[in-house]
Amino acid sequence: MNRLAEIIKHRANEIFNETIDLRRHLHMYPELSYMEKETSLFIARYLKKHKIKYSGNLAGYGLIATIEGRKKGNKVIALRAELDALPLPEESGLDYSSRNKGLMHACGHDAHMAMLMSTAKVINDLRDEFGGTIAFIFQPAEELAPGGAIKLMKTPEFLELNPDLIIAQHVLPELESGKTGFREGIYMASSDELHINIKGTGGHAALPSNSTDQVLAGSELVVELKKLPQQYYPEKPIVIGIGRFIAEGATNIIPEKAEIKGTLRTFDENIRKEMHRRINDTCSRISGKYHTGIDLHIPGGYPVLVNNENFTRASVLLAKEINGDNNVVALETRMSSEDFAHYSGSYPSVFYRLGIAAGKEGRKGLHSPGFTLDEKALETGVRTLTYLALSFTN
Repeated sequence: MNRLAEIIKHRANEIFNETIDLRRHLHMYPELSYMEKETSLFIARYLKKHKIKYSGNLAGYGLIATIEGRKKGNKVIALRAELDALPLPEESGLDYSSRNKGLMHACGHDAHMAMLMSTAKVINDLRDEFGGTIAFIFQPAEELAPGGAIKLMKTPEFLELNPDLIIAQHVLPELESGKTGFREGIYMASSDELHINIKGTGGHAALPSNSTDQVLAGSELVVELKKLPQQYYPEKPIVIGIGRFIAEGATNIIPEKAEIKGTLRTFDENIRKEMHRRINDTCSRISGKYHTGIDLHIPGGYPVLVNNENFTRASVLLAKEINGDNNVVALETRMSSEDFAHYSGSYPSVFYRLGIAAGKEGRKGLHSPGFTLDEKALETGVRTLTYLALSFTN
């Protein structure tokens, strides 16, 4: 192992307990998207304490901190973590469970922030080891489509960075603690929310000629939407999922309206656009057939996440150097989505996974009320993120 890797491993271990403390504090006080005021203030105080310059209140409560190396160099490497939590009551049973009722860091954002804060501390102490600039992006509202990345990327502070590379790590319960996972090229799917409202004339179920049938129209619409991927792209991985169907009538009452909500996932932006059109056409056809009004709304979603192949390939080698060959794995594509995809569509990017499962810890899925993680993974995350950042500046 080279000298720099040895230094980073030592420092990540030295501040391991501090990283745990940072994560547990953030875990106790989760805040929703665009409401992360106290979270942002906590990070700002930490940056001030360590004399790291930053700009705050970006795209809401986002922050961008920067550290300049003392060697010659002009590359800009950006590292990103997310601020927001989920509207989910916690059931982990941890001593440091959420103190904010009905809210929870169930997607690992607390760990991401803590690791990025510790990474900034280590890098700030190692300014003699690199040239150029390393930026630390604490982004708001990853969980709220279309995601806070879009707004943050438009801020003067981010535009001034114009990073040569953006890196993010995200915890993964399916991966053992101590391991990291990478995938070149397409990794995560695009994601669009489908909001459909069906309106018509309600009435007595026993007198069908006096009303339109919004429940029947909605039921057929769901069936037809589910057929679309197989009908038009049978060999492509596409998902149309329907998670909500509300029609508040009664045993003998046809309601005036029905509400349907779902999601569309693809791995191809052109297919994504085509599926938007197919979904709209299907809604129009069902609307005409049942003489109901069908309103379809597809708000801005997350694009396909694509990892830069050259940087990802290099990241795999670097991760092996600092964590060992057996602790780096190849990932399969995932139908889940991430607003980091907005960065990857505009800048060379690497989005990789950090294993968090050990014993009983870290086995529950992301967005689960019982979600936990093996905190030993935090040390792996800090040393990996630090080593990648410093290596790419050079």
